Amino acid sequence: MHKIRRILPFVIIAGISILVLIKVNQVLNESDTVSSIDTSSSQEEVVLDFYIWDDETSYIRPVANAYTAYHKNVTINLHPLDSDFYDDVIKLLLDGDTKIDLLGVRGISLLVQMKEKLLDITSEIKNNKLDVTAYGNMYNNVSIGGEYYGLPTRSTCWFLLYNKDLFEQYDVPYPGQMTWDEYRNLALTMTRGTDKNKIYGGFWPAWFLNFGAIQRSSYLIDDDLTYTKKSLEMLNNFYNVDKSHISYKQMAITNDIVDYLSLFENNKIAMMPQGEWIINMLIEYEKEHTNCVDWDIAPMPVFNDQKPDPVTWGQYQFASIAKNTQYPKESFQFLQFLCGEEGARIYAENGIIHAYCDDEIKQLYLNKVGKKSASYFYEAKKVQEELAVPNYQELYAAFKPIAKDYLLGKITIDQAMAQLKEKRNQIYEN
Repeated sequence: MHKIRRILPFVIIAGISILVLIKVNQVLNESDTVSSIDTSSSQEEVVLDFYIWDDETSYIRPVANAYTAYHKNVTINLHPLDSDFYDDVIKLLLDGDTKIDLLGVRGISLLVQMKEKLLDITSEIKNNKLDVTAYGNMYNNVSIGGEYYGLPTRSTCWFLLYNKDLFEQYDVPYPGQMTWDEYRNLALTMTRGTDKNKIYGGFWPAWFLNFGAIQRSSYLIDDDLTYTKKSLEMLNNFYNVDKSHISYKQMAITNDIVDYLSLFENNKIAMMPQGEWIINMLIEYEKEHTNCVDWDIAPMPVFNDQKPDPVTWGQYQFASIAKNTQYPKESFQFLQFLCGEEGARIYAENGIIHAYCDDEIKQLYLNKVGKKSASYFYEAKKVQEELAVPNYQELYAAFKPIAKDYLLGKITIDQAMAQLKEKRNQIYEN
């Protein structure tokens, strides 16, 4: 999930961009403690330190509350880290002597990258007879060499969010299943006004740039990068040719700190390809604001030669146990709760799609969202965003500045693709 962020200073240590050390120390000294310790109990008191990115606090806290209500000897200290810096900071903390029992991991490629610091829970999954079939087909691709280093929490799913009020105002039919060409034309149609009065037909986040390739099950390690090229060319059309989306240049200048949720709620954006997490953000926003827009859900656009059935992309987010935890048994017990039926029910009641799903949990989610169209999340075919292969995270990190230079007009598309192939060769040769 990716919200508006405040700009924070950061320093370079060992080639990694992180928050200044004073910020890290501040985070370490702050925690959200969830405790129901019964001091009269004869059980050992256990304190589990759980590090997450701050976007997840609103629904992980109630899971922790529910767990400690039944486990009186357990305290769970939630440590929410700034989402924009989470990956770098958690790696730094794992390399140090910080007490970490549990942690969130954003995606399978990061799980591969961090596995030496994580506890292998393969035998625990087997011995506890977890019903992993409830996680769906993507679970087949999350083992690392046949071993498991985390359990899925959320299951992400991209879709097209749209502002019904703007479509009604301009007497334009609501979007349905479209091709990417149709989406481009519709975004142009919905783009109105100039400068401060401009209404954008669409918004595309600057941090996910290889979408078209993923939708075709094509990855950066493939010999044929045709759809990666098409992805960048489509974005160039949205940002620079049509100017129907908030420009990449504007987002680059502000370090991608764009309050797109407020812009959407204030009728400045007609359509947003987004992940399912924005539904929870809309629900939370609407609790605190009046006169919110009427929104709805449409399938993600597809390529002209793809089947008309909904095809999108997504991935699991994971919760893992730190290898050096003092409480491996207790940590896994909480992991089962968080990543199983109980945690899934609480997630659904907060408007979040859990990886664990059955008919009851699906209905709880649909009731919370209140939109029939939200069934799309359970019906669409999802292609996994990342691969469980070494160095994939490093390759994607190398891809982003190359894509940035192209979208800022500094290099041509052919130069961008040549640089990507050269960088890929360097990474995998080493």
